[in-house]
Amino acid sequence: MDAHEAQQTLDQVAQRRQQAIDEGTAPWSWRATWSLCSSALALGVLVDVDMIWLWVLLMVMGVGFGYQRGVTLKGVRPSLRWQMAYGATLVLAVLVNILFQAVARGLDWPMPNTIGMIGVVLVFVGVTKPVQASMVRSMRP
Repeated sequence: MDAHEAQQTLDQVAQRRQQAIDEGTAPWSWRATWSLCSSALALGVLVDVDMIWLWVLLMVMGVGFGYQRGVTLKGVRPSLRWQMAYGATLVLAVLVNILFQAVARGLDWPMPNTIGMIGVVLVFVGVTKPVQASMVRSMRP
């Protein structure tokens, strides 16, 4: 192997490493966010119509969402602060769900679980997605 080939190989390795870092620390795409939000709305609707079994079936069929990326950076974890912030957004989503359901039930609106999940979707898009994006940006080596 001459010096030119060696340099090309090193450049190619560096490019592949950077691609792996970019993919492993990418925020949720809008397609992934939409998938998560539509799943939450489906849960609300299906609970309201007493068909939770159908939602479970849909989740089993869509279990590949978590494995969609295929890239995991070893040894690079978000800081405890970011993990707690992300966890807090999930707790906020649960609290907003309870609040929206309480308001819907208090006003005798139909489909209170669906209304609660609309609140969850708003939290996912407005709070959780930006926090997740910041968290994964902090993981870049």
